[in-house]
Order: sequence, then C-alpha cells, then structure tokens
Amino acid sequence: MLLRFTKMHGLGNDLMVLDLISQYAYIQPQQMRAWSDRRYGVGFRRLALIEVPQQPDVDFSCRIFDENGAEVDWLASDVCCVARLVADKRLISKAQMRIELRHTVLQVQVHADGSVALPLQPPEPLLEPLALPSVFVQQQQHPSWLRDSDFSVLSLCGLHAVLRVADIAQVPIAELMAGLEQHAAVPRGTSISLVHIQDSSHLSVLTWQLGAGVIDSFHHGLTAVAVTAIEQGWVNQHVHVEMVNSNARAWLQWSANDQCVQFTGSATRIYEGQIRL
Repeated sequence: MLLRFTKMHGLGNDLMVLDLISQYAYIQPQQMRAWSDRRYGVGFRRLALIEVPQQPDVDFSCRIFDENGAEVDWLASDVCCVARLVADKRLISKAQMRIELRHTVLQVQVHADGSVALPLQPPEPLLEPLALPSVFVQQQQHPSWLRDSDFSVLSLCGLHAVLRVADIAQVPIAELMAGLEQHAAVPRGTSISLVHIQDSSHLSVLTWQLGAGVIDSFHHGLTAVAVTAIEQGWVNQHVHVEMVNSNARAWLQWSANDQCVQFTGSATRIYEGQIRL
C-alpha cells in the first residue's frame, strides 16, 4: 500500500509527519530507520504520527520518534509542525487544539499567520552560578567578547549553562568548549549557550552540547536562555530568540509569577509525498 506523508520543517528540525487518522498503518522501527535515510529515504531528524486520541476531551494524539525509530519526548518544534499541518489540512476545524502527547496534554493555538503558541515548562535555576575557568580568562586577558564571567545554570531535561557575551562572532568557540570539557563541575551532555543581547526584545544564541558539538535546532536550552535573560533583566518579558547558526527563531514570554513559558514559533510544509509500506 501507498502511505501519504508530509515533510515539514520547524525551528531547525525537519520532520516526516504521518496522518494516521484519515489513513491506517502499523509503523515499525525498521521502516522509520529506512525512511530517515537522506539518500534513499525521505530524510528527517524526527517522525511524528498523528493518531486518534485515547482521551475523549482531546482533539488528536501525537507520538514522536527519532531517526532510529525510538519513541522520544516531544519538542516545541514538533508541536509547531504537527499543529500547523493539522490546521492547514483542516483535520481539526478550530484554531485552539488539545493535543495528547507523551506524558501530557497541551492546549495549542494556531494563529492566522501560521505561527503556533504553546506553553512550556520553565527550567529550574540552580543556586550556584558556574564560574568561567580562571585560567582561560587569564590566558585571554579578559577578552572583549566577554560580558560576564559566570554562567547561570538551570535544569530542564538536562543541565543548561547560559553565558552573556558581547559578540558571539568573536568568541573562540573551540578553545572555550575544550576548556569547559575539562571543567570538573560541568558534566558531559551539558548545553552551553552563549547569548548576545541585541536590544531589550531580541537576543542571539549559539549553543554547544559538551561531548556532541553545536546544536542547530530548537532545544530546551533556548527556554533556559529566555528565562535567564528575562530574570536577569537583560530583556523584556516578551523576547525574540534567534539561533545564529540556523534559521531557528521563536518568541518566548515569561515572568516570575508564570507557571509556564509561553512559546510562539512557526513551521513550514515542504512537500507532500507517498511511500510504499
């Protein structure tokens, strides 16, 4: 049989999305792995399955898989792609949707311009900031690109360290990250976000995950960046976040009294296709 799919792109992530409400198929991990191949398959980082919900007060269910066929936790970029597609195809005839996801149900709003708003869990700040290795600062003789000498450290699906800099382009990324790799207080897998404040409503971010390298798509660290920047008073409570090494950008809104970070991002439908099952 031929299975209809949609290729989507959102916030640096590309998705293959399967509507399993208007068509039926049982998808196995080996099929996902074959489809993820960028030479012989569709090519994607993540796969989204839109399904009939299990709960009566939910509009639809969505499960997310990685390129190896393993089910994974959802990201805001996944939700943006899926909600935008559901609205475009009129699978749900309303702009506000309740989506059943792994471990949660989200209330999502699709705006007239195609952007998607959803609530995200705020990170938890750790009490002690992380000092930039003194040896590195001394060797650089207090470099002009550095604004702060301490990282703010937050926890949200892992550790996220946020450092404000004057100019991301001037940061010696490889040397800095190599120094942090040797830092006893920074475990492997920590995301390090360098933040440049453009103005009170806009900031640029470059994120490096220790042990993995540059992250060029939406990740939980961007929520940590926005919350840190707002809490520190660097920007307003409604801030535009842009990743310098990709086209990923979004608006995030938060105040100290809010239980959730309000996220607004966009997604693009690249093409429709069919694949033999």
